[in-house]
Amino acid sequence: MSAPIVWRWLGRRAYEPALAQQEACWRARRAGGPDTCLAVEHPPTITLGKHATRSELRVSEADLARRGIPCVAIERGGHATYHGPGQLVLYPIVALAARGFGVASFVWTLEQIMLELAARFDVRARRDARGPGVWTERGKLGAVGIRVRDGISVHGLAVNVAIDLDGFDLITPCGVAGLPVTSLRLEGAPDVSVTRVLPVAEEIACRLLTAAPAFPAWFATASRRDADHTAPPNASLEPRV
Repeated sequence: MSAPIVWRWLGRRAYEPALAQQEACWRARRAGGPDTCLAVEHPPTITLGKHATRSELRVSEADLARRGIPCVAIERGGHATYHGPGQLVLYPIVALAARGFGVASFVWTLEQIMLELAARFDVRARRDARGPGVWTERGKLGAVGIRVRDGISVHGLAVNVAIDLDGFDLITPCGVAGLPVTSLRLEGAPDVSVTRVLPVAEEIACRLLTAAPAFPAWFATASRRDADHTAPPNASLEPRV
């Protein structure tokens, strides 16, 4: 039987200290430590993936600085995205092969976590051909963006719970003009908050991350994917908001 996933709630924490915590967990796992899932809520932050350009910022960096919003370039693939209060972010630091995951099945599982979480709050969400993550009729509900280093995942998923969606107006999300976003609150989930969804997310994530589930064969080769199960051990997957 696979060892349980260690769950750690970091509370509301600035992006860079949380990134340092991911790195510490990655080093510990590489040295033989446990698989860990960090859960966190970030203050307003913009992150720029490896494929992002400064043109994806819709305001100047000076304006962001005046507003106290950091803009952080990070190692994941993809473009610009936004984090803020009311968004639950999960960073699973998991040795994929040890639990039977390839990159594609791991991405599928991260999406499944968000789909099950949405369903628990009576929100109908789905996968979509436009890219990784989960969607409703209104728009993108949750994002996936990972990098795999030496077979161990970093980064993860972000699901919009009750976030102020105006924050996404600061960027061209994922480099796609006019990309719609939504949240559990906007979808009608009553009295929803990160604190309220947290225990539900823990139960779902720790269960689904324990071992790779069966998943549709088409998912590994679908054009919506930026990496599949044959990806090298230092693969990255472009995130979407």
